[in-house]
Amino acid sequence: MKGHTYAADGLVGRLGVYARVLLLQGPVGPFFAQLRDDLAQQGTEVWKVNLNGGDDLYYYGERVLHFAQPMAAWSDWLRKLVIRARVEAIVVFGSTRRHHRIAAGLAQELGLDFWVFEEGYLRPDFITLERGGVNADSPLARIPLDTIPLLPAPEGLRQYPGAYWKMARHALRYFAAGWAAAGRYPAYRHHKPFRLRELACWIRAAYRKPWYRLRERRLVARLLMPGHPRFYLLALQVYNDSQIRSRSPWRRMEDVIEWSIFSFSKFAPPDSLLVIKHHPMDRGHRDYAAAIATISDRFAVADRIVYVHDPHLPSLLRRSSGVVTVNSTMGVQALHHGVPVMTLGRAFYGHTGMTWQGTLDEFWTLAQPTNRLDWIRWKHYVIHESQVNASFYTGGKAVPSQGMSGIRCATRAFVEMAGRLLRASIHGIQRFGSIANRPVKGAEPLPQSPLPRKSFSDYDA
Repeated sequence: MKGHTYAADGLVGRLGVYARVLLLQGPVGPFFAQLRDDLAQQGTEVWKVNLNGGDDLYYYGERVLHFAQPMAAWSDWLRKLVIRARVEAIVVFGSTRRHHRIAAGLAQELGLDFWVFEEGYLRPDFITLERGGVNADSPLARIPLDTIPLLPAPEGLRQYPGAYWKMARHALRYFAAGWAAAGRYPAYRHHKPFRLRELACWIRAAYRKPWYRLRERRLVARLLMPGHPRFYLLALQVYNDSQIRSRSPWRRMEDVIEWSIFSFSKFAPPDSLLVIKHHPMDRGHRDYAAAIATISDRFAVADRIVYVHDPHLPSLLRRSSGVVTVNSTMGVQALHHGVPVMTLGRAFYGHTGMTWQGTLDEFWTLAQPTNRLDWIRWKHYVIHESQVNASFYTGGKAVPSQGMSGIRCATRAFVEMAGRLLRASIHGIQRFGSIANRPVKGAEPLPQSPLPRKSFSDYDA
């Protein structure tokens, strides 16, 4: 893969067994386009459906279709494509997006394999690839801990540095392109709306990252000092995280904060602190300082609540007495460091013997770390079954950390997409990226099926 390195038996080895696969939405950036190239080298025929201008920016070429109809038409449209193209597996990034949920149901109905990419459960050196679902829907969540075999530790792993700036750059370009081409996909609704405000949030996040780290440097240093009062860690998640809304009783992070602070104020040791950790992907979108201050005052623990954004997480975890989360993968990092974990929602790692199974009120004083052998056995099994030693974003040119580089990326993506739209208009194409009135390059004739034969242009109508 150009600019990406992964074990051949990780991605190509798992997906290259199919004669034909269909890719839906992938991670922001060129990862899916590069995956296509490698699968094609193994003889796999790769189809792709683009749903917005961001998809178009990063993925184009042969066997690419564009769905611009209302959601109500998606299921039938996709069914016809899958049957006619003789697709054997559908591959997506994230299983909870609307188009992907419908695709998962269709795959189950038709007996197709449904593969889901996700950010790594064990970061930053892994990405996740599972058949059927990820996170709380992962097959791993249904396997009793005492039935997991003890597998050898993986060898020869490549280490990947943090890729925040590269991911942010791709996200800026993706959203700028999606916004520029919104008129060509009028029915599409992204899980983060294509609005100028969204771009502004990403740019603001780029500035806030170094600012928070500088501002909180002394505060975090005090937390890590020997002899400092014990503290617990509350790990926040992205404000619109689908794992919060669909896999927990909560709907807003403010509710999670309030519930946790209330329990902490009543049942935690009186000399302890609660450190609330902001999610890095939410840095430009939300600031809970006012809400935390109000809730802390209400329960008379304002002097025991600390709010941080960008500490060195491993150091903070090693020092903490316990981690509370809804179902964030930060819980996995805590288990790695031998820290007790309480999950407030459904999590793929929430097994008996791994996380605290009692109440939150009891957690503050009774929780114990997981057995180390159980953790090692579970970790090796997770790596073997679901993790690929790779990165979605690492590769290619390094991205400068200055905030203005993000503005330039967004502007460049907007100009590039505007140019494509103009060229499409000049050539009389009715829908951006449509293959109407022209053949699909490299496509084999579609097989006969019970469905009426139609031209490929019908799929873009």
